[in-house]
Amino acid sequence: MSSGKIEHHDRSSIEYYKVKRDLDILKSKRGYHTELISVYIPPSRPLAAVMSYLRNEISESSNIKSKSTRQMVTDAITSILARLKILVDSKVVSETGFIIFDGFIPVHGPGSEKEEQYVIVPPEPVRTFIYHCASEFFTKPLEEMLLDKATIGIISLERNESAIGTLRGKHVEILDVMSSGIHGKHRAGGQSQHRFERLIEEAAREFYKRVGEHANTIFGEIKELEGIIIGGPGLTKQEFLEGPFLRDELKSKVLLPLLDTDGGGETGVRSLLFKAQDLLRDTEFMKERKVIDKFMDHVARDTGMITYGLREVLDALNNAAVEALLLSEGIDKVRVARVCNGCGKETEVFVPSLEVDKKIDQLRSGECPDCKTGFVNAKIDKRDAVEYLGELAARSGAKVRMISTATEQGSILKNTFGGVGAFLRYKYNQG
Repeated sequence: MSSGKIEHHDRSSIEYYKVKRDLDILKSKRGYHTELISVYIPPSRPLAAVMSYLRNEISESSNIKSKSTRQMVTDAITSILARLKILVDSKVVSETGFIIFDGFIPVHGPGSEKEEQYVIVPPEPVRTFIYHCASEFFTKPLEEMLLDKATIGIISLERNESAIGTLRGKHVEILDVMSSGIHGKHRAGGQSQHRFERLIEEAAREFYKRVGEHANTIFGEIKELEGIIIGGPGLTKQEFLEGPFLRDELKSKVLLPLLDTDGGGETGVRSLLFKAQDLLRDTEFMKERKVIDKFMDHVARDTGMITYGLREVLDALNNAAVEALLLSEGIDKVRVARVCNGCGKETEVFVPSLEVDKKIDQLRSGECPDCKTGFVNAKIDKRDAVEYLGELAARSGAKVRMISTATEQGSILKNTFGGVGAFLRYKYNQG
């Protein structure tokens, strides 16, 4: 780490992606006893004070009965102390603090443990100093930091159907769908039109009441509710909002104007989110949607100012032609590179994470066609593909935006374009 101040991560940044990736890895790790150590360090806590605390823990670890567990705990704390010394000596400052995980993970069973360490700059400030030893890493505080907390409520409403949902970060979730049984204004045998329409109005009012009760319950439990968007055809949305159906504190959060859509219910939610672009312009959901819509517009018009596909984007990155790189969070690829010990020739392949070991075995077989040196002792490097592409982008000053798989637009990037796309600085003829 170089000296300087570490800023917190934007939720569409590659750094934020790395934290989420590391969290998934950490949650899967298990030890046998108490040899997995988690340390949460608030930005206000001097690292020197943390080091003093950990030295005392080394003394306390002498009380651990199991010799092997005692040794692993002592070694893990010593590794954390070494890492903290590097941070202190490098004068690295993080405005959100640090989280360090260190411990010995069994590979094949007892006696096969290997030490692993993860140093994380959290996306939000660490509030409380935590030192935790257990058979698994203590990840709950980090998980809570990664939750998308700011929430927009959604009500899609017409007289015969409604849907209540939320937009949290880039994730849209339908929480409740209701139908009223009202089929429209038409005559029924033997009833006057006036009386029948009055019954329709009464049924609609009862339906609005039921929708309001459900919305009051759902939205009333969301502490980080920033607003509510309401849409539907005709006057239904005005009738609902102006009536005594939503609690006053929720009415005050309704974002105006109310929006006209072709229908209500679950199918109306998509139309409502499209119509709400101005109301939601500052949300991650809408920012991502606009980026992918812009990308698709270039594809449709064949402007020559975008490219997609792993190899095509790699070529553009290596030629400094990329203005902005789009990477799907759903990419499950690892870059495996082999360097010949004889002539230094490098061979790289990108493979799914589950096939890495098999590919490494393949790369270590045979000999170099150029210098005839055997590959059995060749240098092998493996890197997460997203991280590698992000570093290439950083070298040429290209922006990087991570695209989720939770939205319709994000799924298009992953499923149609292989999860990798780029806006170009200039029209670039790839070889």
